[in-house]
Amino acid sequence: MTTKTPPEPPRLKLYQFAASGNSRIVRLVLEEKGLKFERVNIDVTKGENRTPEFLKLNPRGKVPVLVHGTPEGDVVLSESSVINEYLEEVFPDPPLMPATPAQRAHVRSLVYLFDTELSPTTGLLIIEKLLKKPEEQRAEFVAERLKATREILTRVSELMDSHPFMVGDFSLADASYVPVLSVMAPCGIILDREFPKLASWMAEVKKRPSFTASAH
Repeated sequence: MTTKTPPEPPRLKLYQFAASGNSRIVRLVLEEKGLKFERVNIDVTKGENRTPEFLKLNPRGKVPVLVHGTPEGDVVLSESSVINEYLEEVFPDPPLMPATPAQRAHVRSLVYLFDTELSPTTGLLIIEKLLKKPEEQRAEFVAERLKATREILTRVSELMDSHPFMVGDFSLADASYVPVLSVMAPCGIILDREFPKLASWMAEVKKRPSFTASAH
């Protein structure tokens, strides 16, 4: 009687800047799916994302980049939403997309809203409020970014289902929003006061092991 050799665990390598919100979005999905992966830290403040070696992986010089070693060769992916869709297809259990086409489209709409509107807006706000000294911050610019952020968060709240999470169970949509919404308070937006639906959502997200495991 022959015994089957157990399949090797997937070879996953995440090139990341630990403080990058987009890197954390991918870490959240990897943790939710229970996938073991190697972290390769790329310090963008030291220009490590502009080295010839890294630019071979992503000519745009952006993190995160996921490398999945397969029998057919390495799959190299960039952009957090693209990486997460790939992980969902290749490692479907546990699922992070809903069962119906309408719900999956809803998830993708929320991810698109994050990628195209909230992330560019809050990225500038976070840099100004969290990375600059108080005397270097531009008050008018901060006020403008806060106004734009509040307008987008109002739309996000309206698009959310009445479930604890954004669309049914925890999904790729939730993963996209966690890093940014978890730092809104130091930027000047208190979810409990201004967006109670998002505050309740955040309270549920923080109960999940992936929230702490993905922090770095």
